[in-house]
Amino acid sequence: MRACWWSALALVPAAALVPGPADMRPPSRRRATPPGRDARWQPPKQKKRRWTPPSKRGDKGAAPPVADAAADLAREAAGVAAGAVVADPRASLVELPRGATGVEWGTDLSFVGVYVRALLPGGAAEQSGAVAPGDQLVAIDGDAVFDATFDAAMARLAAVDVEARLEFFRGDRTELLAAVGRSQAAPGAATITVDDRGERREIVVEAGANLRDALVKDGIDVYRGTTAWPNCAGHQMCGTCIVDVVGGAAATNRKSNDEEGTLNLQGCEPSCRLSCVTFVYGDVEVRVRPDRDGGFFGSATSGSAW
Repeated sequence: MRACWWSALALVPAAALVPGPADMRPPSRRRATPPGRDARWQPPKQKKRRWTPPSKRGDKGAAPPVADAAADLAREAAGVAAGAVVADPRASLVELPRGATGVEWGTDLSFVGVYVRALLPGGAAEQSGAVAPGDQLVAIDGDAVFDATFDAAMARLAAVDVEARLEFFRGDRTELLAAVGRSQAAPGAATITVDDRGERREIVVEAGANLRDALVKDGIDVYRGTTAWPNCAGHQMCGTCIVDVVGGAAATNRKSNDEEGTLNLQGCEPSCRLSCVTFVYGDVEVRVRPDRDGGFFGSATSGSAW
C-alpha cells in the first residue's frame, strides 16, 4: 500500500509549521539593534535648515570698509618718490619685460590713449597681480603717454631695453584726466570738403562723425550707378560707398584689413576708403564716386563674384 505525500504531511507536528520568533531567524535576516535599546527604536528625524539671506538675518552683515586716508596718502607719496606721473592711490608702478608683458593693448577710435584690453593667461602682467583689464597706461619709464597716440606709445614701449617700468591707472580715461588735472576734451568741429565731380562744397560736423552719414545727410550721393538702390544703407555689408580721401587722411581712423581687402578687390587707389567705416576727427577732403579699375564688389569683374 503506497502512502501519499499528504499522508506524510499529516504526521508532521503542527508546531513545526509555525514560524519562530524574530530572534530565531537566520543571522542574515536579523535587524541590527543598538545594544541596550529596544528593537523598535528609530533615530529622531532632524529638521532641515533653510538658508537665510544675510539681509534677513539678525546681524545685517559686516560693517562696510572704512577708507584709510593715511594709507592712500602713503601710497601717493611712495608713487611720486618712485617717479610716478599721477599722484593718486589708484595708480601703480609695475615692472614688466619689454617683449613679454602679457598685455593685449587697446585704444578707441581716436587712437589717443592706451588701455589694457585683456591679460594673457599666465603672462607677466597677470602674475604680477597689479594689472587688470580696463587699466589705463599712464607712463613708460617715467615718460607720460596717457595723451599720446597709440602708435607713439607702442613705439616708446619698443624702445625699452629689457624691462619696462609701466604706470597704470585703475579707472576710465575720464577719471585719469581728472586725476592729472585735465578735463575731457569736448568734441570739436571738423570740416569735410567734398569734390562731387568738380563741384566743391563744405560740410561742418562734430569730430568723430561718420563720413557716410554726414555725406548722405547733406544730400551727397556716395554710390555709383545702380548701387544707389541695392546697397546696405551703411551697415558695412555691400562695399559700395567708396570715397577717395585726397587730403587729411591722418584725421580719420585707421583702415582695417577687411576694408583694405574689399577695396583691393575693386581696384581702388590706396587713398580710397569705405565711407561707412570712416570716422572724421579733423579737416578732410574727399572725392565721391571715384573711378576704379575693377567692378563693383561681388560682380564678375571685381574678383569677388558671388
